[in-house]
Amino acid sequence: MTPLHIDDFYYVTAEVFCELYAAFPIRHLLLVEDITGPIKWDMTGLPDRKSRACFETLIWLSEHHLLSFRTTEPRDIGIEGAVLTQHAFVLLTGKLSWDEGHTLSRIEALRNARIKCAYDDLGTIIKDLFRANCHWDTPFMAEPLAQSRSLSDTVSDGEAEV
Repeated sequence: MTPLHIDDFYYVTAEVFCELYAAFPIRHLLLVEDITGPIKWDMTGLPDRKSRACFETLIWLSEHHLLSFRTTEPRDIGIEGAVLTQHAFVLLTGKLSWDEGHTLSRIEALRNARIKCAYDDLGTIIKDLFRANCHWDTPFMAEPLAQSRSLSDTVSDGEAEV
């Protein structure tokens, strides 16, 4: 089982990629509260851990050349002028294969996983994208990925049995 903060990282990364891909090539304002919900400020004026982690994910993606932006918003509530880099665009439009033989682009897979609330698949797809982005490793042939059952499939199966 993946630690919660890593699951949150995968979720934010998927949301950012889907949002920026949908707006591509137009620069876009990414606000933390649009991704993770309202920011909860503590009595010293600092954002909650989840909001801070979301903002730091945006910065991390930029530092790893997956998005670029013009400036940060005051109090680190978001970034202005965000756009996918060419490298990220190529990675997102690259193909992946599920173990059952189903092949589609990474961005299509991310969209499908979001729609189905298949959060384990979000992590699997993001890890596949990051593996493809590694420059320090030797190239590898991508193996088919194992797709988990989504919550909507589980609910549908339960309703069918009743």
